[in-house]
Amino acid sequence: MNRYTFILCFLLWSLSCSTEQPKEALDSIYLGQETPDRIPKIFGKGIVSVEGRFDLGFTLSSDGKSMAFGVAHESNPKETCIYLMRNANGKWTSPDRSFLPDNINTFFPMFSPSGDELYFVKSVGDASTDLWVAKYHDHRAIEPQPMDSIFNSSSREAGHGLSRNGLFYFTSNRDDQYQCCGDIYHTQLESGTYSAVQKSEVLSSEADEESLFLSPNEDYIIIQSWRSEFASKHDLYVSYRTKDGSWTPPDRLDTLINSKEIEQRPFVSPDNQFLFFSRTSVTQKNGQEVYDSDIYWVSTKSVFRPYAYNTQMEASVKYNEIFQLTFPPDVFKDVDQEQLSFKLSLEDGSEIPQWISLDAEKLRLSGKWNTKGAIHLKLTATDVYENSAEFSFELSEKSH
Repeated sequence: MNRYTFILCFLLWSLSCSTEQPKEALDSIYLGQETPDRIPKIFGKGIVSVEGRFDLGFTLSSDGKSMAFGVAHESNPKETCIYLMRNANGKWTSPDRSFLPDNINTFFPMFSPSGDELYFVKSVGDASTDLWVAKYHDHRAIEPQPMDSIFNSSSREAGHGLSRNGLFYFTSNRDDQYQCCGDIYHTQLESGTYSAVQKSEVLSSEADEESLFLSPNEDYIIIQSWRSEFASKHDLYVSYRTKDGSWTPPDRLDTLINSKEIEQRPFVSPDNQFLFFSRTSVTQKNGQEVYDSDIYWVSTKSVFRPYAYNTQMEASVKYNEIFQLTFPPDVFKDVDQEQLSFKLSLEDGSEIPQWISLDAEKLRLSGKWNTKGAIHLKLTATDVYENSAEFSFELSEKSH
């Protein structure tokens, strides 16, 4: 599969914070489709996802009135381009490629969080893909140009995401001597200038990281990685930002999302209710491999889980004295849920000793220490969709 067989994102905009919206609003935002649950569905059949076509990437502007998506053509680079649709009074216009000058060999459209810029990837001639940006005004991409040299190298730059605070993440294979496998890099906009590019060791692996979605609030990132786990190809993984600014190890999304096909180009709607991604299938026809790519969407019920956010706490007590220990109120966070339930157990999952109790509402641990030796405990947080996460810690005797 060559470099034209990657690209996809979908960005949605919500007119209400409520998950229950009038049918008229759903028709306008989601092209009149029934919203999916835990099983992914093809998005925009015959409009965005067209049978027999390589549909790669989708983005919606912050005002919900501009929709852009990519289409790749294996044998004709001039037909690899980005299309735009406009929403006028609840009606979407037909796809148009003239909104972007020199719209050839263009990929990965993504509006900035403010909606006044369009970021994309472009290949000129036989060169590798670079990151580009254009001003976006009145449904037109204006003055498109390559991004600064700190972003673009002689290698392939591809997936990209910008936060509201100017944090920019992107993928590149600049450090791979074989020009095969990409990694994840980031830089921060400070006083109008981007800082030196750094590689994210936690998010990168020996495999190929080729696309990503960065939350505008920087609280999570979804990456595409070819780690060949579970007999799959490219899969999607999620990582969360903790209080100290570090990322959690990427966690593979479930098998309803990650199939044996190629999943890539993640994007999450601004209300965090839906994940969009492309799924590339490979079939045999007349003895030859045939590739097809469509854009799918799915509820984030099985995407986001609680995660340990702030685990800094004093966990030592005096022997044979009554104690109370309170967990930080933000010990766990959940991207799309505020209501969490908690359970305390020994680290192996067995019941805690009778002299320890947990007030789950106040997240307060109390009891009277009457044993020798440290005890290894585990606090488990579970959301309303039965997704859970754990925080293990040691309760020890306070030194005199």
